[in-house]
Amino acid sequence: MSKYKKVYHDIKAKISNGTLVAKQELPSESELMQHYGFSKDTIRKALSLLEINGYIQKQQGRNSIVLERHLPKPQILSEIKTVSELNHSSSHQVKTTLSSLYIVQGEEELMHIFNVNEQIDFYRIGRTREIDGERVEYEVSYFDRRIVPFINRDIAEQSIYHYLESELGLKISHSQREIVFRYANEEEENTLDLGEYNMIVSVTSTTYLADGRPFQYGSISYRPDKITFASTATREIKHSSTN
Repeated sequence: MSKYKKVYHDIKAKISNGTLVAKQELPSESELMQHYGFSKDTIRKALSLLEINGYIQKQQGRNSIVLERHLPKPQILSEIKTVSELNHSSSHQVKTTLSSLYIVQGEEELMHIFNVNEQIDFYRIGRTREIDGERVEYEVSYFDRRIVPFINRDIAEQSIYHYLESELGLKISHSQREIVFRYANEEEENTLDLGEYNMIVSVTSTTYLADGRPFQYGSISYRPDKITFASTATREIKHSSTN
């Protein structure tokens, strides 16, 4: 891992676990250089990445400050995290309610995504997430029952991923995601506290195990004022050649 990423991950961890709190100033660049033993350029790269990902805000002529991070935002596109992991500091009241849990099979979309026939069945799980008293997320997930043979209400209302990793020993690797902004459908209108909004942000994803098998497909619908997506874009440096 590069030096600036080591600094980035260390400061990010301190913000996530509450060692550094919202509106607190970070040490100066000189103090960070002394603490980590790295150059000013390395420290500045780390701070820039923290700012891009919404953890800090740089200030002209002053030290950077830690930004307040609301639970539903930002979602880091390069990471897979559960709500409990995002709410590590327990600064938000989070309640997950199971709205539906049943088995389906023969659905064309699932058969195509998982490359299976109509004999393979899936759990369909609908869950509403209430954060600080508002229903701002609605999730529908399908799990391949060959890989996840059992899910009940207790598991669904706690952490499904904790169950998959700790109890079933599954190694979750990555997901492919698509983000769309669209009008809310009837199910979402009845489930979410949309208020004045008639649109939602929908994140559809297919999630894979470390061995490459897809095991989950689904979508999460967010009220648009409660979600921000953060990612880091890099530019490939093209070296010119001389003749």
